[in-house]
Amino acid sequence: MVQETDTLLYQAGWITANQLFERMFSPLALEWVFRDRFKGSLAKGIDRINGFQFCARSAMEFEIVSGKCLDGSFRFAPYLEQLKLKGRGKEPRIISIPTIRDRVVLHQLQKYLALVFPDQVPRNVASSYVRQVALDVGAMHCPRAWVCSTDIRKFYDSIDQDRIVMLVSRKIKNQPILGLIGHALRTPTVPKNTPRKQRSLFRQDTGVPQGLAISNILAAIYMADVDQAMRAIPGLHYYRYVDDVLMYGDEKLVSSSFTSLKGRLSRRGLKLHSLNSEKTKFGPLDQEFAYLGYIFKLPEITVRRVTVERFLQSIAAKISDYKHNKSRRLEKFKYLTESRLVDIFYLELNEKITGAISQNKRYGWVAYFNQITNEKLLHEMDGAIRRMVSRVPELAVHGVNRLKKLARAYFSMKYDPRGGYIRDYDVVKTTAEKLSFLESRGRIDPAVALTEVQILERYDHYIRLVLARMHEDEGEIY
Repeated sequence: MVQETDTLLYQAGWITANQLFERMFSPLALEWVFRDRFKGSLAKGIDRINGFQFCARSAMEFEIVSGKCLDGSFRFAPYLEQLKLKGRGKEPRIISIPTIRDRVVLHQLQKYLALVFPDQVPRNVASSYVRQVALDVGAMHCPRAWVCSTDIRKFYDSIDQDRIVMLVSRKIKNQPILGLIGHALRTPTVPKNTPRKQRSLFRQDTGVPQGLAISNILAAIYMADVDQAMRAIPGLHYYRYVDDVLMYGDEKLVSSSFTSLKGRLSRRGLKLHSLNSEKTKFGPLDQEFAYLGYIFKLPEITVRRVTVERFLQSIAAKISDYKHNKSRRLEKFKYLTESRLVDIFYLELNEKITGAISQNKRYGWVAYFNQITNEKLLHEMDGAIRRMVSRVPELAVHGVNRLKKLARAYFSMKYDPRGGYIRDYDVVKTTAEKLSFLESRGRIDPAVALTEVQILERYDHYIRLVLARMHEDEGEIY
């Protein structure tokens, strides 16, 4: 409620940007955000403390944090390095994991920037761009239409830190806020167990650390002038999502626009892949091209084969996890039986297949790839999943027919998301309903009494875990 009140007051013009900053970084606001969003987090930064462990000292800690944020003396702890593999022969993506304390500060800083720069708030779902592209290209009748799909090389790593602070300072004059942003950018991301004396060796003079709450909006602010200029070119259709760029229109126009974009990016320290690079596609619109994990071979829109295989591999991993960890789970959780484990397996696998809805947002593989027109592919994937499950006798004997289908989930997500086929967490509202849900997933022992607070904490933690895994299904696509 604290956050919503501040937002309304600022948007109504009843408080200034400086007053908004003071309210959002007060001890009460920071403590409220921690309790609401991070108390149940299991993620650990360099201090190896998760949300539950931080809870005991949070009130005292945020009194100090608030004062330092407001007077400009706050300093972030080094981020913990997490490597995300991108495939054979490719450098891994470095993800920066802040401490719980710093995640609260970065969360508030992101919310503050989103209010001051409302036009630069990135869309949460890349598929919304694909939806617009699908509508546009379907309506185009230009016989000379060409397309260029490419991406910006090492986008986050190449952003000029001083320039981005300068761009923010055009609208924000408050030095403590600018100091927070600058220090967040300069804070090093270090591998686990790095000695304190060596942490400064990992400091980067360029780039925006990936994984921070402020990373996306700072990148959007950095690219705002470029995007505005490119979208203003008459006759050109221009889209950019993070580092992925798509342009189409008349052949000569697309070619000259590529040159224009290349020059604009160069002046900002960024580089496009060249026209002869395997990362760039330049040709007639009726030829195959890719964007954000989709394959456009008009009029068909489908998915890359490697993306399909990756999703099926994640299904196979879930089946393997059931087979190899069944005995351990039965030993650890005495209230579970083999029959209950089978029930839980199907509940969780079906949710992975269909995706879910939470806070009016759609999650999962089907939700992301809801713009494809290749329905045959979905039936093929359903068959592959069915065959994988059938190879496990105890799962097959309980009825492979219990499996839900990607093909039906595709239509449900598109035309009737609240119809009941897709898991809808927005309808689970009461404590009793949340308790029943946790019992159905084997997350609590029915014989152990829990307080209302414990039920809500366990439910929120489990849902966040489920949705995070679904978000991985979306995020690994491009």
